[in-house]
Amino acid sequence: MQRLSIIKFIPLLMFAVLAITGCTNKNEQSAQKGETQKTLVRYATSAGNLPITFGIKKGYFAEQGLDVKIVTITGGVEAVTAAAAGEADLGGMGSPILVGAAAGVPITIIGAPPASGQHFVLVSKPQYKDFADLKGKPVSPGAPGQGTIQAFNVIAKAKGFKPSDFQYVNAGTSANALAALQAGKVEAIITSEMIGVKAELEGFGKILERAADYFGHYQHSFIFATNSFIKEKPEAVRGFLAAYRKTVEYLKAHPDEAIKFAVTELQQDEVTYRKVNEKEIPTWETSGRIDFAGTEHAIKILKDLGDIDPNSKVTAQQIVDEQFLPK
Repeated sequence: MQRLSIIKFIPLLMFAVLAITGCTNKNEQSAQKGETQKTLVRYATSAGNLPITFGIKKGYFAEQGLDVKIVTITGGVEAVTAAAAGEADLGGMGSPILVGAAAGVPITIIGAPPASGQHFVLVSKPQYKDFADLKGKPVSPGAPGQGTIQAFNVIAKAKGFKPSDFQYVNAGTSANALAALQAGKVEAIITSEMIGVKAELEGFGKILERAADYFGHYQHSFIFATNSFIKEKPEAVRGFLAAYRKTVEYLKAHPDEAIKFAVTELQQDEVTYRKVNEKEIPTWETSGRIDFAGTEHAIKILKDLGDIDPNSKVTAQQIVDEQFLPK
């Protein structure tokens, strides 16, 4: 229970007394006007999430009686942490969601974003021709536990290398890592396709490897809800996924509008964003359903990496609940 100071508590108490003695409060006024109080949903995601931001702006979540507030985080570890700390009700991110759920964090996977595969790329300085050329060099694969470092380690293992064969530098967020690459502080970074294309267009980097080529049949990204929110507000979970699907279906059917929105509202670079998403958005999967075989494979890979306890018996069926997805 959140503590209230005496100074804050007294006005609240006075307000309650006034309400009891017959004064009309704001909620009663809203009810008299036929307004419905919306359910707050705190959604943990990275800045610039297109479906969530667009759905809020378009009013699709409001149609379901929801007031969606974005809790901005930089990665999946932070999303799980926010949920565990009671700072987020739902969220969407990558493999750390699996790690958290498998470790007993009280969250349940309830759906999937429209592009749920493994989309990280390894971006190096232009002079590098092969992954092996990076041996002994400073690279920024990201923070411990994040999907980026998992992707780098999977590629390295496939190439016959160990993490100790490289100088690991945590350059921070994608923007900071890109700046570190551009400034020559690191020789390679693991990042999104968008950042990789930007580096190529500006001439200071090139996409050397794509993680998707090494992960096989693999689901990387998920939408989760805290178990407490599911228990207390199941209809809000159902309404959220209905609005989310409506948003994704609209964006898929109107890719040019989606790109324009990302450029104007999310401050995305138009040339880069268009180059990546003119082909990506029309391929989106709109059902929100989980690829159980891909999720089981992801669990196996995360066990091999040591991010999930190798002795864990957790299965995708145990941490996924699709009952709230629209039919």
